[in-house]
Amino acid sequence: MTENDYNETFDMQMEREHQQVIARMQEFKLIGEQISKMPVTSTRTLEIEVRYLMGIISELETQVKNLESETRRLEMLVTRVNN
Repeated sequence: MTENDYNETFDMQMEREHQQVIARMQEFKLIGEQISKMPVTSTRTLEIEVRYLMGIISELETQVKNLESETRRLEMLVTRVNN
C-alpha cells in the first residue's frame, strides 16, 4: 500500500467516524429536546436516559483515544519517512 493509498483510506475512515459522531450528536440533541419537553418523569426513566448518554460519552472517549493513538502512529511514520 502506497502512502497515497494509506492517506486516502485513512481520510475515508476519518470521514466515516466523523459522520458517526455527528449522528450521535444529533441523537443526543433529540434526547435533550425530548427530556426538556417531558412532563413529570419517573426517576427510573431518567436513570435509563442517563445510562444511555453515559454509554455514548464512553464510546466517544474511546474514539478520541483511538484517534490520538493513530495520530501518534502517523507522526512516527512521517518522522521515519523524513529521515
